[in-house]
Amino acid sequence: MESAARTARIAKGMSIEEAARALSIPAGYLSQIENGKRHVSDQRAENIACLYEVEVSKIFSASRYVICEQQKKGGEESDERYADYQH
Repeated sequence: MESAARTARIAKGMSIEEAARALSIPAGYLSQIENGKRHVSDQRAENIACLYEVEVSKIFSASRYVICEQQKKGGEESDERYADYQH
């Protein structure tokens, strides 16, 4: 079964080498991320999602996360950040 990250990359028309170069990481490392063999930091997950022009949650699921939540006061919205993602 093809990973959501790989599907998003292909839909963007990028080879793994092109995507890895844009992310400044080795292609083998990106392949391991896409295949769920490597965990990825929140920043790297955001960078990959941004490059592929998709939401992080569409290509990665949180395996463990930290929620930094602001109480709704005066229309403020809560902010959720993930500490570690996996495919």
